Amino acid sequence: MSIRRTFLLLIAPLFLLLAGVNGALLYVWERAEAERGLANQAIAAAVTTAAFADASDDLARALSDPVRAASLRDAVGRVEGLRGLYIVTPGGEPVQIAGRPSTFWRGKFAAPRAPMAAPIRADASGLRLATGLAPVAGGGFVIAQIDAEPLFAEVKTLQRLIAAVVVAAGVIGLVLALVIARIIVGELARNSAAIAAIRADAEAENIEGFAIRETRDLALAVRLMQTSVAGRLARGRHELARRDRERNEAVSVAAHREAAFPPLATTVAGASVAVRMPGAAPAGGFYALCVDGDRGALAVGDCAGDTPAAVHAQALAARRFLERRMLDGAVEARAAQAQAAFGVERIAWVEWSVGNPPPAQALALLDGDHADRAAAYVARAAGLTPEAAIDDLATLLRPSGVVAVVQPASAEVGQG
Repeated sequence: MSIRRTFLLLIAPLFLLLAGVNGALLYVWERAEAERGLANQAIAAAVTTAAFADASDDLARALSDPVRAASLRDAVGRVEGLRGLYIVTPGGEPVQIAGRPSTFWRGKFAAPRAPMAAPIRADASGLRLATGLAPVAGGGFVIAQIDAEPLFAEVKTLQRLIAAVVVAAGVIGLVLALVIARIIVGELARNSAAIAAIRADAEAENIEGFAIRETRDLALAVRLMQTSVAGRLARGRHELARRDRERNEAVSVAAHREAAFPPLATTVAGASVAVRMPGAAPAGGFYALCVDGDRGALAVGDCAGDTPAAVHAQALAARRFLERRMLDGAVEARAAQAQAAFGVERIAWVEWSVGNPPPAQALALLDGDHADRAAAYVARAAGLTPEAAIDDLATLLRPSGVVAVVQPASAEVGQG
């Protein structure tokens, strides 16, 4: 669901609901107040007439007096909306004081104990009347009827006004929902454009025009992302440029040698073997491990040549040759062939079988006198695994070259 549709479904019905509830409350309150006022007016007319009737011992003679009758009619004429005024005698006979003959009251009202108002009802002609009742001394009571049609006309006008207010509220809610949704969608679209600009490595949009704080914060975050990405790309370009300036044949050969001769730790033909090239190993350094059934052989060597690339190529060729052919006959003869064919200056090897495992020893082609030190250390630390022994040598001697440690696999039992 889109943001625009969400706002339309939330804000417009909310405005309609609030306007409808307030309008209904206003209508009920206004009608109740108008009916209460009309009822009080009818009660007042009835009470006034009852007081007139109580003041005379003979009501019929008092009404026959022209002066008093004229005064009563004049007072009745001043009551706004009065449609009928009647005095019901104790015997139940009605006496019409003012208004038209009524068929509504007969048999409909009982003598009240105190002044009261009857519910608004329509008479036989359809005219709606508010009726007030007041007791008269001696058992009779007075009926005063007020025209209620103006009240219902005002209520009708109020209904139309409330309906117009509800419709206006709905229109206002709809307009507000559209405006707010348009603002939010527009600013989110601008943020999306900023993110797309980052993807395209272009300049993001200016954030000064954002009107909503949250979208402005999001735009600031996008701007920070763009700055971070731009900085990272710039650092990457600088690093590549630095590497380009520093790249030469020796560096390229060293990088390839790390991949071509990774650290080795394995168990073959009943012997544990570990090989590593610590420090700045020479370009021609190599190792070769050959396995043939229950026999194994390991050789480490160092080739010589005119350029680092040529030396490294000879080391790779020597390793391939020895891994395939070292156990084809005498290992010493194959080592001599490798020296002659690939310019191997130094080489050391060891061979063994499952039935004749090698003693713990180090094959090391290292700078200085580190090779002798390595051999002496491995001879005294036969209980260590080959990997642990090489770790110790790298830490203690910090040598450069090729070093391998070989020992019977059974020598590792119980170590840990």
